Amino acid sequence: MGREVIACLNYGEGATYEEPVWSIMGGQRTADFNNSADSIDTSDKNSNGYGDSEPGMKTTEISMELIIKPSDPTIAQLYDAYNNNEAVDILRWVKGGRSTRNWYSITEMSESAAYDDASILTLTLSGKGEPIVIEDMADPRE
Repeated sequence: MGREVIACLNYGEGATYEEPVWSIMGGQRTADFNNSADSIDTSDKNSNGYGDSEPGMKTTEISMELIIKPSDPTIAQLYDAYNNNEAVDILRWVKGGRSTRNWYSITEMSESAAYDDASILTLTLSGKGEPIVIEDMADPRE
């Protein structure tokens, strides 16, 4: 279930990479994880007119929508990281499943503020290197 997927920012007093302080990014609506690989064309004269390819460089990305809550300190931290070109340490926790942790660059950050709806912060987070995969991780909220 989508509600069992929670994105957390390593942020707070005493937070380090070795001893993270996971702060749930409040107001989450989505936290989509994408893996992709560039395509390397390996077609040749013997492929009978059909293309052939192999995977190249791999990348990861998290796309998120958050309801903007002024009291949420993680929103301010995300804006600070974006404005200072700093990477953020993100855990995408999946209850009873495959969680991932990685450093991400914030490559897109936009707000929508419809007249009759909540204000939404949309983020695109581009992974920096290979993510760490954690199977059946304990709930970071506990």
